[in-house]
Amino acid sequence: MKQRFDIRSQLGFARFGRIKIGERSFKTPNIMVPINKNILNNIEIDKSFNYFNYIPNKDNFNQLIGYEIQDPLGIFTKKEENGESYSLFSETKELWGIPRIPRTLKNTSQNQTNPTPKLYILADNYPNTDVARYRSYELAATSTRLRMYEELLFKKYPDHKFILEFTFKEDPQILEYIIAWILRNQDHLFGIRIRNIFANLMHSRVILECIIELKRKLPSNLLWIVSGKILPQNYALALYLGFDLIDTRYIFQMGIKGLYITPNGTKWLREMSYPLCSCKYCQQIIMFLDNQKKETPHVKSLILNHNFYSAIGELWRIKQSITDKTLRSYIEMKIHSSPLAAAFLRTIDTQYAKEINSRFPIINSHPVMCVGSESYNRPEIINFINRVKDEILPAKKYKMVVILPCSAKKPYSQSRSHQKFIKTIRKAAGKRYNDIHQVIITSPTGVIPRELEKVFPAAHYDIPVTGEWDAYEIRSTAECLANWLKKYETEDKSSLTIIAHLTGGYRKACEIAELFLSRENEGEYKNRFKFIYSISQTDDFGTGSFEGLNNLSAEITDNLSKNTQDKQSPDKSKDFNKITKDEIIIKATMDYQIGKGAGEMIIKNGAIIIKGKRPQYNEIYTYDGAGKLLVGRLYANTGLIKLAPRGAELLVPLGKNQISINEEDLQGTTIFRPILKDIDPSAHPGDEMIVVNKNGSYLGVGELIQAPLDASLATSGMICKLRKKIKQHSKKG
Repeated sequence: MKQRFDIRSQLGFARFGRIKIGERSFKTPNIMVPINKNILNNIEIDKSFNYFNYIPNKDNFNQLIGYEIQDPLGIFTKKEENGESYSLFSETKELWGIPRIPRTLKNTSQNQTNPTPKLYILADNYPNTDVARYRSYELAATSTRLRMYEELLFKKYPDHKFILEFTFKEDPQILEYIIAWILRNQDHLFGIRIRNIFANLMHSRVILECIIELKRKLPSNLLWIVSGKILPQNYALALYLGFDLIDTRYIFQMGIKGLYITPNGTKWLREMSYPLCSCKYCQQIIMFLDNQKKETPHVKSLILNHNFYSAIGELWRIKQSITDKTLRSYIEMKIHSSPLAAAFLRTIDTQYAKEINSRFPIINSHPVMCVGSESYNRPEIINFINRVKDEILPAKKYKMVVILPCSAKKPYSQSRSHQKFIKTIRKAAGKRYNDIHQVIITSPTGVIPRELEKVFPAAHYDIPVTGEWDAYEIRSTAECLANWLKKYETEDKSSLTIIAHLTGGYRKACEIAELFLSRENEGEYKNRFKFIYSISQTDDFGTGSFEGLNNLSAEITDNLSKNTQDKQSPDKSKDFNKITKDEIIIKATMDYQIGKGAGEMIIKNGAIIIKGKRPQYNEIYTYDGAGKLLVGRLYANTGLIKLAPRGAELLVPLGKNQISINEEDLQGTTIFRPILKDIDPSAHPGDEMIVVNKNGSYLGVGELIQAPLDASLATSGMICKLRKKIKQHSKKG
């Protein structure tokens, strides 16, 4: 029976994929539901309702994964008031956590023509103990259990794969032993299931250390399951950290006890005055709220059903946010109701930004809502700031830089304020308009050159506009601006005129950037920049007002006339300054996507942007001796470029965003892990990737599925999906 887990896309640690078990497949992320005859009687009062309808055979949409749970210690066995006992979960005998192997595992091909697809979980049934007091016992018990899997289970069933369950412990020795064991037996494992890792978010640093350590060392194609004490309010956070399935057993336990799941935790029904949702079960629960002292079995059944639908509803909301590509925004919204969850997310962003950000796509088109301080460190924002800082250079030697504030409407040039700015600058500069570089500063994205204003996320972010900037916004924007201004080259090392058309927090950020430049390498930068503020601090008008625009026009006219234009630039500089507006956009966009130098290779022989056949994109052409060549398409929704085969081939010598395989030719259009030879470590999921064979010859261009860090750790699965590949002629013997 084939068992496979494929990753189809990635967003940080969050993976979206498919589980293939026999003839059935399940999309992830998903939830796992315990399905036993004994538990069904406690889920539905309405006997016409078929619980198994939640596990459809054909439709992949909103599938749930059913599983059976072993309870050898009788932890989940409850007694009714009449003295009769029942078990929520089926009970099987186990030896040191090894479950009895069902008959379907033995000779399935001979006994059944179409066996029921199952995943076998090697359950961890040790009771919790005090780690400080029983540390040696915990390690000995864990090692004994895992050794017996190797000796009794894997040798007897070498062709089957299992899921290893272990309980989250703060002891690093236990974690180190488990990691070593998994690496030694990875051929027998389909995935891992971690219990109680979200039981207490106060231990956020220890939890994250555990997850990061596992992510750094384990194969990336292992399925991750979270189980134990986890409520729907933390489902999104669990998926964000890389868990693919969520075990819902805990919410059933809460329902049997009579604990009602709320958006912020759990509550005894007797303490509530109103139900907190409007499902059909809560509409019945409302009748039992008055004078409720103890939850009856009937009420517990209603609560259990409410809990079940709360989990499903949360899963649907998360899946919709994944479809809309707004998972990060959804998580930021959720954490505002939990200080512990907020601290958890901030710890991720500050302590483990490198691991998360390198796995986040650069190419995207979703709205980026920045509504709180946690948004300052969003991966999309940090990746943009770093790309502008490290990969983008001004396209030519400008005579002047005009720094402008952002606008609510994006792209900026479509806003009323920026249309006024552009018109004023064009009128004041006349024929020398192209010698002025327009730069927008904003929070939290920092510096946005005009040529990158349509690139994600510069054209996709939104922030609350109050005019008030906090200290972090001012300082971070100032640092970005200072780093950007250092990149300008001027003729004959003359000073660069910078006109700051800013007020409020924008002006403060610019003033601090000026201070940074005056202090840093004072001899080099002291006289290199000439800052001019078109609106003084005592003026009570804004940048878009009639007076403000007049001041901007006057400063541009006065300072352009002071620049000496009598001497012609050297030939090389003169040619450099002939770059067109289209070429400036292409160069900046390619450098942003691929890396420094990519844009220069594309526009080397000249380039032009032409309106495409469809409104979604414009086409980019370059020239050779035979005429125009299509090198890519510039898409309106992302502001980024999808390479055509010719454009990708031109970039092969650069060596960036490149994948090489260990074969001469590629069969099919997918690169799988076994044929991967090398991959650019700076690439991100979703990037345009240039594929070459083992000799370095161009094969095609496609989209990266897994981040390079995860691709290198994978033992199987898809790495890159080709969009275009060269035609390979059949070889005749």
